[in-house]
Amino acid sequence: MCGIFGSYAGDKAGFSSLSHRGRDASNLIKTPQGLIGHHLHATLNQVEQPFTNDDNWLVVNCEVYNWQSLSKKYEVKGKNDSEVVWELLQKQGIKIIDEFRGPYALAFFDGTKIYLARDKPGVFPLYFSKDGFSSERQPGMRELHPRQLNVGGKLKYRGGFVKPTSCQKLDDVLRESVKIRAHKDLTVFLSGIDSALLAYYLKDEDIDFKAVAVGLAGSPDLTRAKQLAEKLKIKVKEVVVSIDDAKTAIPIIANALKTSDPVKIEVGLMTYFASKKAGKVAFSGLGADELFGGYARMHRSPHLENKWALLNIYERSTYRDNVIGLLNQTEIRLPYLDTKVIESSMCLSEELITDKKALREIARPIFGDLAELPKKAAQYGTKFSSIMKRPKTEYLADFSKNRSLVALISGGKDSWYSAFTMNRLNYPIKCAIVMQPTQKDSWMFQVQGVDKTPELIEKIGIPVIIQKTSGMKEIELADLEIALKKAVSEYEVEGVVSGAISSEYQRDRIEDLADKIGIASYAPIWGTNQEAYLRRVFSEGFKFKIVHTAADGLDKSWVGKHLGEKEIEEIIELSKKHKFNAAGEGGEFETLVSELPKSFKPLK
Repeated sequence: MCGIFGSYAGDKAGFSSLSHRGRDASNLIKTPQGLIGHHLHATLNQVEQPFTNDDNWLVVNCEVYNWQSLSKKYEVKGKNDSEVVWELLQKQGIKIIDEFRGPYALAFFDGTKIYLARDKPGVFPLYFSKDGFSSERQPGMRELHPRQLNVGGKLKYRGGFVKPTSCQKLDDVLRESVKIRAHKDLTVFLSGIDSALLAYYLKDEDIDFKAVAVGLAGSPDLTRAKQLAEKLKIKVKEVVVSIDDAKTAIPIIANALKTSDPVKIEVGLMTYFASKKAGKVAFSGLGADELFGGYARMHRSPHLENKWALLNIYERSTYRDNVIGLLNQTEIRLPYLDTKVIESSMCLSEELITDKKALREIARPIFGDLAELPKKAAQYGTKFSSIMKRPKTEYLADFSKNRSLVALISGGKDSWYSAFTMNRLNYPIKCAIVMQPTQKDSWMFQVQGVDKTPELIEKIGIPVIIQKTSGMKEIELADLEIALKKAVSEYEVEGVVSGAISSEYQRDRIEDLADKIGIASYAPIWGTNQEAYLRRVFSEGFKFKIVHTAADGLDKSWVGKHLGEKEIEEIIELSKKHKFNAAGEGGEFETLVSELPKSFKPLK
């Protein structure tokens, strides 16, 4: 695996001179077309790059595991995946990337246009600006969304994940995914049933590997790894991390990831200490929870929840593990994010993708009762969640800010609280969108009080994009798309935050639209307990009133009433009696925020 780094001038083959950004100029390479590339990381298979001829060039970071079958199918020659990718792109054009099985990030010039592309799950990163591209975060560069192509500087949606017309057995495709990713110097990060299954396939195929488990003393992951290793009759290296060592690693990880998100750093600690004890290649169970419903919030609507988790895994997880592994010269491979495994998961029933039942059924004959081990998020399984001072976001505030967001703010408590939550996690809110329906009803957006919302947003210093909308079903999404594209072009945001709690209709459309535009989507209060949430909004310092009611038990006397502790408890009791959502997520009531917590000081 290698990093890529280059600059270019327009859509032509000629490249401009490259800013070295402090790098050793002796490592830069120049092609006959003027391309200047930079290898950032050591490669497993050293291949001289860039590839060039009189008409085309290619810079690529890839692990295309089906390169041999593609070579045979299209009758091209090549000694490794990079060479075959180069020949295939020349012969078949950019469309061939849809047949690549494995992660990749590439820049390809076909004689007329420069194409930037990466694998759809987003395992290998790629960043770009009008002047160049990189496999690492660089100042002034934006991440290429995994489901988009950059074609001559213009972004084009490739399409998302599609259920196949014929489905393969999960056990078979997962075994194959493990086999094609195997390496002679291989380590498995062992923690739970997901990674244990990978270890089982390796052992069953007689492939040598070692196992590593990480955590603070007495952590659940260390205990479970030992139990699973005993079942497999393999040895596991237990890496017991001290609190001091973990604290020392926090700034290393934060600076490498350029993030101050506490969850990313806490989970990253596991990857960091595990990869220090790994060989050149390591297997991680990342992706299993997203595909097979490993989180409790996914149990209500597994297909939708798993889809959303998969769409956003590139932002939450893959870049983190990719970068941290490379800090210790380890390439982390992800068998669960194989194209065929993803397709197989999409064919399963909702029952089988709830609480990872599909994986547990495969694991039960091998691990017995251990196959039922409950899911424990990595930061809790390792106990790394207990290390940082509280509040964690203040502890991390001196590190890099996270990607910039646009907040969808209706004026109600949910949209404001979601923006507040992301801001508190050190995500800058660069601007806000207020959708203003021109009729009295809307399927997607709040109607009551939205005319008063921009004033409060501007008061705290956030620019506002006001977008009129018809409010008509589905048609109003075109209006939201206009506003989101404006936020991307004018404020360079890379994500959108919305206040969805349980409305699948709203969230699914926002997720799909974000994916189409090429930005990440955040719904930080999704799936929260609505009674506890309603109390929390008030206790955090939000002041809000009811501006509309539409539920039995909430008569017109509630309209205009500010909600204090007494009123909130009364609504909760009414919701139990009349069977409506305590937080009003089903449209039972709408709120308007009049005052924000003093701690809400938006990062910009």
